[in-house]
Amino acid sequence: MKKVFAFLLLGLTVAFASCGDEKTETGTDWFLTPVAEVNGTTVGLSCQTRFGEGVLENTSVGFSYAAVVDNKIGAFADVAGSAVDGTGIAATLTGLQPETSYVVFAYAGLSTGRVQSAGAVFKTGQDDMPDPDPERPAFGTPAASGVTKTEATLSCTFNFEDTADYDVYFRYKPASSGSYDRVNVPTGTGTKTAALTGLTPGTTYEFALCADWGGQTYTSAAATFTTSSDGGGGNTGSAKYSGWPELVPEDKSNSDYHYAYHLCPDLSVGGHKARNYTVCFSAKHHCPVWVAAPRHACYEGDANRTDAYGKDPIILSSIQYNSKSTGGGCNKGHMLGSAERTRSTAINKQVFYYTNIAPQYSSGYNTGGGGWNTLEDWIDGKVCRDTTYLVIGTYFESYTDGYGMSASPKKISFGGRNDVSCPTMFYIAALRTKRGDTGKSVLNCSADELMCVAFVRAHNNGLKGQKVTSRELMSISDLEKLTGHAFFTNVPNAPKSSYNPSDWGL
Repeated sequence: MKKVFAFLLLGLTVAFASCGDEKTETGTDWFLTPVAEVNGTTVGLSCQTRFGEGVLENTSVGFSYAAVVDNKIGAFADVAGSAVDGTGIAATLTGLQPETSYVVFAYAGLSTGRVQSAGAVFKTGQDDMPDPDPERPAFGTPAASGVTKTEATLSCTFNFEDTADYDVYFRYKPASSGSYDRVNVPTGTGTKTAALTGLTPGTTYEFALCADWGGQTYTSAAATFTTSSDGGGGNTGSAKYSGWPELVPEDKSNSDYHYAYHLCPDLSVGGHKARNYTVCFSAKHHCPVWVAAPRHACYEGDANRTDAYGKDPIILSSIQYNSKSTGGGCNKGHMLGSAERTRSTAINKQVFYYTNIAPQYSSGYNTGGGGWNTLEDWIDGKVCRDTTYLVIGTYFESYTDGYGMSASPKKISFGGRNDVSCPTMFYIAALRTKRGDTGKSVLNCSADELMCVAFVRAHNNGLKGQKVTSRELMSISDLEKLTGHAFFTNVPNAPKSSYNPSDWGL
């Protein structure tokens, strides 16, 4: 049975804030309330707008949605295949969780920034099965859960009343492969599940539930899942805020990772507090894994360096450094630098949280002319009038960079702890427009208008005085394979598999 919902979610606050060209505002003057037509776990979404005829034709439009569990809103994901219908937007969601509440909003990426509707909420029904057909088996919607680098669990409902001999099984294969593997499951009506092991990391798999009966093979609709990349971390989930191009998706399967989304206390854009930076911090390594941040002139001003080192109030105190003391031949290396956040004293204080600090060698890496300082200064020269998006990250496995410099894993005494992992490599993943002054959101740019690349340097004192060259460049796709993280997932046109050194002046 179909049900139509158009309820506003009271108290919904989703902070999409940025600077410069990356503004996201709640555009209730431009949108009516989204409507959800629910049919089991399939939902038709529509939202009428007050834009003029044709305005949305060449614009990035769609819906973002998230599950609501225990009165908490989960990670948002954008709906694939949203379409313009006159002055409205329409899309269909399939494969949702049964009897679950979801919040949804419509958005449009305009030249002035991304605007969105107020939020609405709907609740799915039961995972409806088709009426039993005595002539053939019937299938529900297949789904994959518990996806890791090498494992996944498949499930699909099945209905068949015939008692004659037949086989039921999941078939699966890498999407690029031509032959299927098979896992048999018990016959009879009900939900079928199968646990897969030995999968290839960083690979998209296609699968379906099948039944062989009466000399024929009947199959469910096909579905896909993607295993996490090898090399640590994870590649699952969606970025929490779809309007933030720099965000790395949270790896919810990894309990070692802790996240904090820091907003500027005294800087607002479009009626929202601007974001300062986002951090993923490792309890195992007692060190930041990555820090994601926009770079724009709006963050720069006359505030002095505060040196206000202290614990991040959002992340567990017990896993952070205990003091600002140093050791292991290292000093306190900022991921997002103090000089990049001088708009106000309050904003600068946030970059001195220990979660934004990693141990860096003091004699030739984090010092005047050091390997890291040289790279930071060079990146500063590539920041443009359009917003530049950075992910500054660490790596903890043995690593040799393009200059032949290497580092091996080790623990050091640092910040009052004796169990801190000393990173073997630091990287900066960067995304911006090629022109640098388009005034457009990167969310609305074509691949030809964008450039992205990773700058990778081993944590080695021997890099002191080393100028930035193309030898340290790496494609974002290759960095994803190395680290296991997914970068710039909110920017579908980001050219992650290629780069041109000349675009970066190299």
